[in-house]
Amino acid sequence: MAEPSISRRFARWAHALRFEDLPPVVVDKVQALLLHALTGGMLGANSRTAQDIVRATLKEEGRPDGATVFHSDQKASRIGAAFANSELVHASFLFDSYRMLTHPGPVLVPAALTQAELEGRSGKDLLVALVVGYEMVCRLADEFIPSTAARGFRPSPLFATLGAALTCGKLMGLDEDRLVTAIALATHFASGLNEGPRVGSNELLIHEPQATRNGVFAAMMARSGHLKGAESSIEGRAGFYNAFTGSHTGKLSYSFTGLEQVDLESITARLGEEHKLLDIMFRIYPCPGYNQPVIELMHQMCEQHAISAQSIAEIRIHMNWIETSYPSPAFPRFDDWQQPRAWETTHYFAARVAVSGSFPVANGFAPGAPDTDPAREAQARQLMERVQLVPEKLRPMFSPAITIELNNGQVHQASYPYERMAWTFEELSLRLKACRCSLPGYPGRWDRMAGLVAQSQTLNAMEPLLKQMRTPTP
Repeated sequence: MAEPSISRRFARWAHALRFEDLPPVVVDKVQALLLHALTGGMLGANSRTAQDIVRATLKEEGRPDGATVFHSDQKASRIGAAFANSELVHASFLFDSYRMLTHPGPVLVPAALTQAELEGRSGKDLLVALVVGYEMVCRLADEFIPSTAARGFRPSPLFATLGAALTCGKLMGLDEDRLVTAIALATHFASGLNEGPRVGSNELLIHEPQATRNGVFAAMMARSGHLKGAESSIEGRAGFYNAFTGSHTGKLSYSFTGLEQVDLESITARLGEEHKLLDIMFRIYPCPGYNQPVIELMHQMCEQHAISAQSIAEIRIHMNWIETSYPSPAFPRFDDWQQPRAWETTHYFAARVAVSGSFPVANGFAPGAPDTDPAREAQARQLMERVQLVPEKLRPMFSPAITIELNNGQVHQASYPYERMAWTFEELSLRLKACRCSLPGYPGRWDRMAGLVAQSQTLNAMEPLLKQMRTPTP
Protein backbone atom coordinates (compact mmCIF):
# COMPACT_ATOMS: atom_id res chain seq x y z
CA MET A 1 0.00 0.00 0.00
CA ALA A 2 1.39 3.41 -0.98
CA GLU A 3 2.39 5.84 1.72
CA PRO A 4 -0.02 8.76 2.24
CA SER A 5 0.91 11.93 0.40
CA ILE A 6 2.36 14.94 2.21
CA SER A 7 -0.94 16.82 2.05
CA ARG A 8 -2.83 13.73 3.29
CA ARG A 9 -0.51 13.43 6.30
CA PHE A 10 -1.03 17.08 7.23
CA ALA A 11 -4.79 16.81 6.71
CA ARG A 12 -5.08 13.64 8.79
CA TRP A 13 -3.09 15.13 11.65
CA ALA A 14 -4.94 18.45 11.54
CA HIS A 15 -8.38 16.85 11.43
CA ALA A 16 -7.68 14.73 14.50
CA LEU A 17 -5.85 17.36 16.58
CA ARG A 18 -7.55 18.60 19.75
CA PHE A 19 -6.55 21.26 22.26
CA GLU A 20 -5.86 18.58 24.87
CA ASP A 21 -3.16 17.17 22.57
CA LEU A 22 -1.09 20.37 22.74
CA PRO A 23 1.85 20.54 25.15
CA PRO A 24 1.83 23.63 27.42
CA VAL A 25 4.92 25.03 25.69
CA VAL A 26 3.10 24.95 22.34
CA VAL A 27 0.02 26.67 23.81
CA ASP A 28 2.26 29.38 25.27
CA LYS A 29 4.00 29.86 21.92
CA VAL A 30 0.84 30.09 19.83
CA GLN A 31 -0.63 32.56 22.31
CA ALA A 32 2.53 34.63 21.95
CA LEU A 33 2.18 34.49 18.16
CA LEU A 34 -1.44 35.59 18.47
CA LEU A 35 -0.50 38.48 20.77
CA HIS A 36 2.28 39.60 18.44
CA ALA A 37 0.00 39.66 15.39
CA LEU A 38 -2.86 41.42 17.18
CA THR A 39 -0.46 44.07 18.48
CA GLY A 40 0.61 44.56 14.87
CA GLY A 41 -3.05 44.81 13.91
CA MET A 42 -3.53 47.59 16.44
CA LEU A 43 -0.42 49.46 15.31
CA GLY A 44 -1.36 49.10 11.65
CA ALA A 45 -4.00 51.80 12.07
CA ASN A 46 -1.12 54.31 12.03
CA SER A 47 -0.37 53.43 8.37
CA ARG A 48 -2.08 55.63 5.77
CA THR A 49 -1.49 52.99 3.14
CA ALA A 50 -3.26 50.38 5.26
CA GLN A 51 -6.10 52.78 6.02
CA ASP A 52 -6.66 53.38 2.30
CA ILE A 53 -6.59 49.66 1.52
CA VAL A 54 -9.08 48.93 4.30
CA ARG A 55 -11.42 51.64 3.05
CA ALA A 56 -11.24 50.24 -0.49
CA THR A 57 -11.94 46.75 0.83
CA LEU A 58 -14.96 47.89 2.83
CA LYS A 59 -16.30 49.72 -0.22
CA GLU A 60 -16.13 46.58 -2.35
CA GLU A 61 -16.76 43.84 0.20
CA GLY A 62 -18.52 45.46 3.14
CA ARG A 63 -21.57 43.60 4.43
CA PRO A 64 -23.51 44.02 7.68
CA ASP A 65 -23.56 40.28 8.42
CA GLY A 66 -19.86 39.85 7.72
CA ALA A 67 -16.76 39.59 9.90
CA THR A 68 -14.97 42.16 12.04
CA VAL A 69 -12.55 44.58 10.39
CA PHE A 70 -9.98 45.99 12.82
CA HIS A 71 -10.42 49.68 13.70
CA SER A 72 -13.85 49.84 12.07
CA ASP A 73 -17.46 49.56 13.12
CA GLN A 74 -18.19 48.13 9.68
CA LYS A 75 -17.93 44.47 8.70
CA ALA A 76 -16.86 42.75 5.50
CA SER A 77 -17.11 39.43 3.72
CA ARG A 78 -15.18 36.44 4.97
CA ILE A 79 -12.44 37.06 2.43
CA GLY A 80 -12.55 40.85 2.62
CA ALA A 81 -12.21 41.05 6.40
CA ALA A 82 -9.30 38.60 6.42
CA PHE A 83 -7.55 40.62 3.69
CA ALA A 84 -8.09 43.98 5.42
CA ASN A 85 -6.94 42.72 8.81
CA SER A 86 -3.88 41.09 7.26
CA GLU A 87 -2.96 44.41 5.67
CA LEU A 88 -3.18 46.15 9.05
CA VAL A 89 -0.90 43.56 10.67
CA HIS A 90 1.57 43.63 7.80
CA ALA A 91 1.71 47.44 7.63
CA SER A 92 2.91 47.61 11.24
CA PHE A 93 6.24 45.92 10.44
CA LEU A 94 5.54 43.90 13.58
CA PHE A 95 5.38 40.31 12.42
CA ASP A 96 6.97 36.98 13.15
CA SER A 97 9.69 35.27 11.14
CA TYR A 98 10.68 31.68 10.49
CA ARG A 99 14.05 31.02 8.91
CA MET A 100 14.50 34.60 7.68
CA LEU A 101 12.14 34.74 4.69
CA THR A 102 8.74 33.51 5.89
CA HIS A 103 6.28 35.49 8.03
CA PRO A 104 3.23 33.36 8.81
CA GLY A 105 1.54 35.62 11.39
CA PRO A 106 0.12 38.36 9.14
CA VAL A 107 -1.57 35.60 7.11
CA LEU A 108 -2.61 32.92 9.59
CA VAL A 109 -3.90 35.06 12.46
CA PRO A 110 -6.28 37.29 10.43
CA ALA A 111 -7.50 34.28 8.45
CA ALA A 112 -8.11 32.29 11.63
CA LEU A 113 -9.88 35.07 13.52
CA THR A 114 -12.30 35.72 10.68
CA GLN A 115 -13.24 32.04 10.37
CA ALA A 116 -13.47 31.56 14.13
CA GLU A 117 -15.82 34.55 14.39
CA LEU A 118 -18.12 33.48 11.55
CA GLU A 119 -18.09 29.80 12.50
CA GLY A 120 -18.79 30.48 16.18
CA ARG A 121 -15.61 28.79 17.38
CA SER A 122 -14.02 28.92 20.84
CA GLY A 123 -10.61 30.11 21.94
CA LYS A 124 -9.40 26.52 22.09
CA ASP A 125 -10.54 25.97 18.50
CA LEU A 126 -8.67 29.10 17.43
CA LEU A 127 -5.43 28.02 19.07
CA VAL A 128 -5.58 24.51 17.59
CA ALA A 129 -6.22 25.90 14.11
CA LEU A 130 -3.27 28.26 14.44
CA VAL A 131 -1.02 25.40 15.54
CA VAL A 132 -1.84 23.31 12.46
CA GLY A 133 -1.30 26.27 10.12
CA TYR A 134 1.95 27.43 11.69
CA GLU A 135 3.37 23.93 11.89
CA MET A 136 2.53 23.24 8.25
CA VAL A 137 4.18 26.48 7.08
CA CYS A 138 7.34 25.82 9.09
CA ARG A 139 7.69 22.22 7.97
CA LEU A 140 6.96 22.88 4.30
CA ALA A 141 9.24 25.94 4.12
CA ASP A 142 12.15 24.94 6.38
CA GLU A 143 15.15 24.00 4.18
CA PHE A 144 13.36 24.96 0.94
CA ILE A 145 13.26 28.71 1.57
CA PRO A 146 16.54 29.69 -0.19
CA SER A 147 15.77 27.52 -3.23
CA THR A 148 12.31 29.08 -3.50
CA ALA A 149 13.73 32.59 -3.34
CA ALA A 150 16.32 31.72 -5.99
CA ARG A 151 13.50 30.72 -8.37
CA GLY A 152 12.25 34.31 -8.21
CA PHE A 153 9.43 33.67 -5.76
CA ARG A 154 8.98 35.29 -2.37
CA PRO A 155 8.69 32.35 0.06
CA SER A 156 6.53 34.00 2.71
CA PRO A 157 3.20 34.33 0.84
CA LEU A 158 3.69 31.02 -0.99
CA PHE A 159 4.00 28.80 2.06
CA ALA A 160 1.60 30.86 4.18
CA THR A 161 -1.18 30.38 1.61
CA LEU A 162 -1.08 26.64 2.26
CA GLY A 163 -0.98 27.12 6.02
CA ALA A 164 -3.95 29.49 5.88
CA ALA A 165 -5.97 26.97 3.86
CA LEU A 166 -5.37 24.30 6.50
CA THR A 167 -6.09 26.69 9.38
CA CYS A 168 -9.35 27.87 7.80
CA GLY A 169 -10.37 24.37 6.83
CA LYS A 170 -9.89 23.22 10.40
CA LEU A 171 -12.09 26.05 11.73
CA MET A 172 -14.72 25.33 9.06
CA GLY A 173 -14.90 21.74 10.27
CA LEU A 174 -13.77 20.18 6.99
CA ASP A 175 -13.22 16.44 6.95
CA GLU A 176 -9.87 14.93 6.01
CA ASP A 177 -10.63 14.67 2.28
CA ARG A 178 -11.75 18.27 2.02
CA LEU A 179 -8.69 19.42 3.93
CA VAL A 180 -6.58 17.66 1.30
CA THR A 181 -8.52 19.54 -1.36
CA ALA A 182 -8.05 22.87 0.47
CA ILE A 183 -4.29 22.31 0.48
CA ALA A 184 -4.30 21.34 -3.18
CA LEU A 185 -6.26 24.44 -4.17
CA ALA A 186 -3.87 26.59 -2.13
CA THR A 187 -0.94 25.26 -4.17
CA HIS A 188 -2.67 26.70 -7.25
CA PHE A 189 -3.37 30.05 -5.61
CA ALA A 190 0.07 30.62 -4.03
CA SER A 191 1.84 33.63 -5.50
CA GLY A 192 4.38 36.40 -4.92
CA LEU A 193 7.54 37.37 -6.84
CA ASN A 194 10.91 38.58 -5.61
CA GLU A 195 11.34 41.20 -8.31
CA GLY A 196 9.84 43.86 -6.05
CA PRO A 197 12.27 43.23 -3.17
CA ARG A 198 15.10 42.99 -5.68
CA VAL A 199 14.55 46.47 -7.12
CA GLY A 200 13.15 48.12 -3.99
CA SER A 201 9.50 48.57 -4.99
CA ASN A 202 6.76 47.97 -2.46
CA GLU A 203 4.18 45.61 -3.96
CA LEU A 204 5.17 43.08 -1.33
CA LEU A 205 3.05 45.16 1.06
CA ILE A 206 0.04 43.19 -0.18
CA HIS A 207 1.77 39.82 -0.69
CA GLU A 208 0.74 38.51 2.74
CA PRO A 209 -2.76 40.04 2.59
CA GLN A 210 -3.33 38.40 -0.79
CA ALA A 211 -2.03 35.10 0.59
CA THR A 212 -4.62 35.46 3.35
CA ARG A 213 -7.39 35.89 0.77
CA ASN A 214 -6.13 32.94 -1.21
CA GLY A 215 -5.95 30.65 1.81
CA VAL A 216 -9.48 31.54 2.91
CA PHE A 217 -10.78 31.07 -0.63
CA ALA A 218 -9.11 27.67 -0.94
CA ALA A 219 -10.90 26.44 2.19
CA MET A 220 -14.21 27.92 1.02
CA MET A 221 -14.01 26.14 -2.31
CA ALA A 222 -13.01 22.88 -0.66
CA ARG A 223 -15.99 23.20 1.65
CA SER A 224 -18.37 23.36 -1.31
CA GLY A 225 -17.62 19.71 -2.04
CA HIS A 226 -17.57 20.10 -5.81
CA LEU A 227 -13.80 19.99 -6.19
CA LYS A 228 -11.30 17.21 -5.52
CA GLY A 229 -7.69 18.20 -5.08
CA ALA A 230 -4.72 16.14 -6.26
CA GLU A 231 -3.24 13.97 -3.55
CA SER A 232 0.25 14.75 -4.87
CA SER A 233 -0.24 18.52 -5.04
CA ILE A 234 2.91 19.20 -3.03
CA GLU A 235 5.44 16.55 -4.07
CA GLY A 236 4.04 15.53 -7.46
CA ARG A 237 6.16 15.80 -10.61
CA ALA A 238 4.29 18.96 -11.60
CA GLY A 239 3.39 19.97 -8.04
CA PHE A 240 4.14 22.77 -5.61
CA TYR A 241 7.77 21.89 -4.86
CA ASN A 242 8.65 21.36 -8.50
CA ALA A 243 7.14 24.72 -9.44
CA PHE A 244 8.52 26.78 -6.58
CA THR A 245 11.84 25.09 -5.69
CA GLY A 246 12.78 23.53 -9.05
CA SER A 247 12.60 19.92 -7.89
CA HIS A 248 9.93 17.47 -6.76
CA THR A 249 12.50 15.17 -5.17
CA GLY A 250 13.93 17.50 -2.51
CA LYS A 251 16.98 18.67 -4.44
CA LEU A 252 18.08 22.16 -3.34
CA SER A 253 19.71 24.83 -5.49
CA TYR A 254 20.53 27.03 -2.49
CA SER A 255 20.49 26.47 1.24
CA PHE A 256 21.39 28.32 4.41
CA THR A 257 24.22 25.95 5.40
CA GLY A 258 25.21 23.98 2.30
CA LEU A 259 22.57 21.24 2.38
CA GLU A 260 21.96 19.85 -1.13
CA GLN A 261 19.13 17.35 -0.63
CA VAL A 262 16.09 17.03 1.63
CA ASP A 263 14.40 13.72 2.34
CA LEU A 264 10.74 14.50 1.68
CA GLU A 265 9.75 11.99 4.36
CA SER A 266 11.38 14.30 6.92
CA ILE A 267 8.78 17.01 6.26
CA THR A 268 6.14 15.24 8.32
CA ALA A 269 8.44 13.15 10.52
CA ARG A 270 7.25 13.18 14.17
CA LEU A 271 4.37 15.46 13.22
CA GLY A 272 2.52 16.30 16.42
CA GLU A 273 5.45 15.20 18.57
CA GLU A 274 8.01 17.80 17.59
CA HIS A 275 6.94 21.38 16.86
CA LYS A 276 8.98 23.54 14.54
CA LEU A 277 6.77 26.53 15.32
CA LEU A 278 8.66 26.82 18.61
CA ASP A 279 11.59 28.20 16.59
CA ILE A 280 9.66 31.16 15.18
CA MET A 281 11.16 34.47 16.27
CA PHE A 282 9.47 37.82 16.81
CA ARG A 283 10.34 40.99 14.95
CA ILE A 284 9.90 44.16 16.97
CA TYR A 285 12.06 46.61 14.99
CA PRO A 286 10.90 48.14 11.67
CA CYS A 287 13.63 46.61 9.53
CA PRO A 288 14.45 43.24 7.88
CA GLY A 289 14.44 40.29 10.24
CA TYR A 290 18.13 39.45 9.95
CA ASN A 291 18.93 42.86 11.45
CA GLN A 292 16.88 42.16 14.59
CA PRO A 293 19.52 40.06 16.39
CA VAL A 294 22.24 42.48 15.24
CA ILE A 295 20.36 45.33 16.94
CA GLU A 296 19.87 43.24 20.08
CA LEU A 297 23.52 42.18 20.26
CA MET A 298 24.92 45.67 19.56
CA HIS A 299 22.73 47.10 22.32
CA GLN A 300 23.87 44.39 24.72
CA MET A 301 27.57 44.86 23.96
CA CYS A 302 27.53 48.66 24.10
CA GLU A 303 25.66 48.61 27.40
CA GLN A 304 27.75 45.86 28.97
CA HIS A 305 31.10 47.41 28.08
CA ALA A 306 30.07 51.09 28.16
CA ILE A 307 31.09 51.51 24.52
CA SER A 308 30.52 54.90 22.94
CA ALA A 309 30.32 55.46 19.21
CA GLN A 310 33.29 57.83 19.36
CA SER A 311 35.49 55.09 20.82
CA ILE A 312 34.85 52.58 18.00
CA ALA A 313 37.53 51.96 15.38
CA GLU A 314 35.75 49.13 13.52
CA ILE A 315 32.79 46.77 13.79
CA ARG A 316 32.78 43.32 12.11
CA ILE A 317 29.52 41.41 11.88
CA HIS A 318 29.63 37.70 11.02
CA MET A 319 26.33 36.64 9.41
CA ASN A 320 24.89 33.81 7.38
CA TRP A 321 25.86 34.45 3.76
CA ILE A 322 22.27 34.63 2.51
CA GLU A 323 21.56 37.45 4.96
CA THR A 324 24.07 39.62 3.11
CA SER A 325 22.44 39.00 -0.29
CA TYR A 326 18.71 39.56 0.31
CA PRO A 327 16.36 38.49 -1.23
CA SER A 328 18.56 35.78 -2.77
CA PRO A 329 22.17 35.19 -3.85
CA ALA A 330 20.69 34.51 -7.30
CA PHE A 331 19.70 38.19 -7.58
CA PRO A 332 20.62 40.27 -4.53
CA ARG A 333 19.18 43.70 -3.88
CA PHE A 334 22.72 45.08 -4.03
CA ASP A 335 25.63 43.50 -5.88
CA ASP A 336 28.01 45.63 -3.83
CA TRP A 337 26.54 44.39 -0.57
CA GLN A 338 29.55 45.58 1.42
CA GLN A 339 28.69 49.21 0.58
CA PRO A 340 26.84 50.78 3.55
CA ARG A 341 23.42 52.32 2.85
CA ALA A 342 21.30 54.16 5.40
CA TRP A 343 18.11 52.23 6.22
CA GLU A 344 19.07 49.59 3.66
CA THR A 345 21.98 47.54 4.97
CA THR A 346 23.05 45.98 8.25
CA HIS A 347 25.95 48.44 8.51
CA TYR A 348 23.51 51.24 9.25
CA PHE A 349 21.46 49.45 11.89
CA ALA A 350 24.55 48.42 13.84
CA ALA A 351 25.94 51.95 13.69
CA ARG A 352 22.60 53.48 14.67
CA VAL A 353 22.51 51.41 17.87
CA ALA A 354 26.09 52.28 18.71
CA VAL A 355 25.30 55.99 18.40
CA SER A 356 21.85 56.08 19.99
CA GLY A 357 22.20 53.22 22.48
CA SER A 358 19.07 51.51 21.17
CA PHE A 359 16.72 51.34 18.19
CA PRO A 360 13.04 52.37 18.09
CA VAL A 361 10.54 49.53 18.13
CA ALA A 362 7.86 49.16 15.46
CA ASN A 363 5.77 52.29 15.06
CA GLY A 364 8.21 54.32 17.11
CA PHE A 365 8.53 56.22 13.83
CA ALA A 366 8.06 55.61 10.12
CA PRO A 367 10.58 53.19 8.57
CA GLY A 368 13.23 55.11 6.69
CA ALA A 369 12.96 58.18 8.90
CA PRO A 370 16.27 59.55 10.20
CA ASP A 371 17.08 59.96 13.87
CA THR A 372 15.16 62.88 15.35
CA ASP A 373 18.55 64.31 16.35
CA PRO A 374 20.33 65.32 13.09
CA ALA A 375 23.73 65.17 14.77
CA ARG A 376 23.19 61.57 15.89
CA GLU A 377 21.93 60.59 12.44
CA ALA A 378 25.03 62.11 10.83
CA GLN A 379 27.24 60.29 13.32
CA ALA A 380 25.52 56.96 12.56
CA ARG A 381 26.06 57.47 8.83
CA GLN A 382 29.73 58.16 9.43
CA LEU A 383 30.19 55.15 11.69
CA MET A 384 28.49 52.75 9.27
CA GLU A 385 31.46 53.28 6.94
CA ARG A 386 33.56 51.42 9.53
CA VAL A 387 31.22 48.42 9.72
CA GLN A 388 32.23 45.30 7.80
CA LEU A 389 30.01 42.30 7.06
CA VAL A 390 31.57 38.85 7.10
CA PRO A 391 29.36 36.29 5.30
CA GLU A 392 29.70 32.68 6.44
CA LYS A 393 28.06 29.71 4.72
CA LEU A 394 27.94 27.54 7.82
CA ARG A 395 26.73 30.16 10.29
CA PRO A 396 23.12 29.62 11.40
CA MET A 397 20.78 32.35 10.19
CA PHE A 398 19.73 35.09 12.61
CA SER A 399 22.76 34.17 14.75
CA PRO A 400 25.34 36.94 14.28
CA ALA A 401 28.68 37.28 15.96
CA ILE A 402 30.07 40.79 16.42
CA THR A 403 33.60 42.04 17.01
CA ILE A 404 34.04 45.66 18.12
CA GLU A 405 37.55 47.09 18.00
CA LEU A 406 38.10 50.29 19.95
CA ASN A 407 40.50 53.12 19.25
CA ASN A 408 42.50 52.19 22.35
CA GLY A 409 43.15 48.67 21.03
CA GLN A 410 40.57 46.87 23.16
CA VAL A 411 38.48 44.20 21.42
CA HIS A 412 35.03 42.99 22.46
CA GLN A 413 33.37 39.94 20.94
CA ALA A 414 29.97 38.33 21.44
CA SER A 415 27.46 36.14 19.60
CA TYR A 416 23.69 35.96 19.55
CA PRO A 417 22.07 32.56 18.93
CA TYR A 418 18.81 32.54 17.00
CA GLU A 419 16.90 30.97 19.87
CA ARG A 420 17.22 34.10 22.01
CA MET A 421 14.49 35.83 19.97
CA ALA A 422 12.03 32.92 20.12
CA TRP A 423 10.44 34.44 23.21
CA THR A 424 7.79 33.02 25.52
CA PHE A 425 4.46 34.79 25.98
CA GLU A 426 5.71 36.55 29.11
CA GLU A 427 8.97 37.65 27.48
CA LEU A 428 7.17 38.93 24.40
CA SER A 429 4.56 40.78 26.47
CA LEU A 430 7.28 42.75 28.23
CA ARG A 431 8.84 43.71 24.88
CA LEU A 432 5.55 44.70 23.27
CA LYS A 433 4.68 47.11 26.06
CA ALA A 434 7.24 49.47 24.50
CA CYS A 435 5.03 49.69 21.40
CA ARG A 436 1.97 50.93 23.26
CA CYS A 437 2.91 54.60 23.06
CA SER A 438 1.75 54.73 19.44
CA LEU A 439 -1.39 52.61 19.75
CA PRO A 440 -4.57 54.29 18.51
CA GLY A 441 -7.50 54.39 20.87
CA TYR A 442 -7.75 54.67 24.60
CA PRO A 443 -5.34 53.74 27.42
CA GLY A 444 -5.60 50.15 28.55
CA ARG A 445 -6.80 48.78 25.23
CA TRP A 446 -3.66 46.74 24.57
CA ASP A 447 -3.56 45.52 28.18
CA ARG A 448 -7.13 44.23 27.92
CA MET A 449 -6.36 42.52 24.63
CA ALA A 450 -3.17 40.93 26.01
CA GLY A 451 -5.05 39.67 29.06
CA LEU A 452 -7.66 38.02 26.84
CA VAL A 453 -5.00 36.37 24.67
CA ALA A 454 -3.29 35.03 27.80
CA GLN A 455 -6.58 33.34 28.74
CA SER A 456 -7.73 32.63 25.20
CA GLN A 457 -8.25 28.94 25.91
CA THR A 458 -11.15 29.95 28.18
CA LEU A 459 -13.02 32.03 25.56
CA ASN A 460 -16.30 30.58 24.32
CA ALA A 461 -16.39 32.95 21.34
CA MET A 462 -14.22 35.56 19.60
CA GLU A 463 -16.34 38.59 20.52
CA PRO A 464 -14.45 39.69 23.68
CA LEU A 465 -11.16 39.62 21.80
CA LEU A 466 -12.46 41.23 18.62
CA LYS A 467 -14.13 43.98 20.63
CA GLN A 468 -10.65 45.25 21.52
CA MET A 469 -9.68 45.34 17.85
CA ARG A 470 -12.63 47.45 16.65
CA THR A 471 -12.93 51.22 16.79
CA PRO A 472 -13.07 52.01 20.51
CA THR A 473 -16.16 53.87 21.69
CA PRO A 474 -16.26 56.10 24.80
